[in-house]
Amino acid sequence: MTVKQLKHKINKTSAALERERRKNTEITANTGWGSGMRKVRIGPSYRRENELAARLRDYTKQLKDLEENMV
Repeated sequence: MTVKQLKHKINKTSAALERERRKNTEITANTGWGSGMRKVRIGPSYRRENELAARLRDYTKQLKDLEENMV
C-alpha cells in the first residue's frame, strides 16, 4: 500500500470512529436511570468502535513503518 492510500484509509477510519463514538454517546445519554431494571439490553455495543480503533492503530503503524523505510 502506498503512503497516499494509507493516509486516505486513516482519514476515513478516523471519521467512522468519530461517528461511532458520537452514536454510542448519544445512546448512552438517552438511557434513563432505571432502564437496567426494566430492560435486558441496557446500553450500546462498543464492538464496532473497538474494531475501528484497532484498525486505525494498525494503519498508523503501517504508515509509520512505511515512512521509516522510505527514509
